[in-house]
Amino acid sequence: MSWAPVTMRWPEKSTAWMSGLDEAKVLANGEMASSAERLKGLEGLVTTNPGPVGAAAKQGVEIGREALARQLGQAPSCVVLTPYQSGIGQGTGYSRFLSAPNLLEQMARKLGDMDPAARPAGEQYALSILFLSTRLDQFADALGRFNALMPMRELERAERRARYLHKLEEEKTEIPVASTTPPWQALPLASCTLLKAAKQSMSGQLSMLESYADSSPLDELAKLSAQKAAQQLDRDRQLADLKASLMNSVPDTNMRARLIGPGTDLQRELLAGEQPGHEWVLCAGVLLVGNLDGLSFVQELIGL
Repeated sequence: MSWAPVTMRWPEKSTAWMSGLDEAKVLANGEMASSAERLKGLEGLVTTNPGPVGAAAKQGVEIGREALARQLGQAPSCVVLTPYQSGIGQGTGYSRFLSAPNLLEQMARKLGDMDPAARPAGEQYALSILFLSTRLDQFADALGRFNALMPMRELERAERRARYLHKLEEEKTEIPVASTTPPWQALPLASCTLLKAAKQSMSGQLSMLESYADSSPLDELAKLSAQKAAQQLDRDRQLADLKASLMNSVPDTNMRARLIGPGTDLQRELLAGEQPGHEWVLCAGVLLVGNLDGLSFVQELIGL
């Protein structure tokens, strides 16, 4: 056996099946003109009649929209503090810390520098949430449980960083195993230029042919209605599963919350009373300021 020179050419045998679609393409193109006429013939034949359900649904929609506007229209002001923010945490590099008492002092300082124009109207209350931990994995898990229900950008960044740092600490003791080089792998046929062009052409042809399958617009409308009903059932199931997961939840010792106010000296009230100690060396916090209506959703979410 000798080495044969390589000649790049179109794979005629492998793509011979594509020529079998030409006849179907011609027939499909012939049906394009009559499709519009068939659809026009259905005009005025099909109407919807919601009956008494329409009025009841409209009333329920108005109540729901009013409730959403009342909650979302009075969103409280929010600030997030984590050990990885400049001027908040202590330490350098990967070793960043923020104990619970120092976190509360930073929160009180943030209450003092809040712009009066940014304060919501009405009596002022402050809702503070603390995430207490002593280890990186404990810190990431506590943030992850809160972010699963109410994700905040700074908390998500802190969670990712804590997980990566914990993974880095664990992998320090692992001995890497070198694999054989060069490795065996699957042939990347998907990156072949010929196959890309053939796939695009084939996809376009198949999509056009499938659009002219033997079907009725009324059947399509019935399928669409069934699909919408299935989507609604799936959304209801997801909401029910979420409610069930929170039904028997137990108190989380790594998360603490407190509501203070109303008053003008929220800083003093925040630092008053019993506080978590310095044994919690890795902490983060969320501080919300607003009226009771604006804070009610988060207050109920955290079971306060």
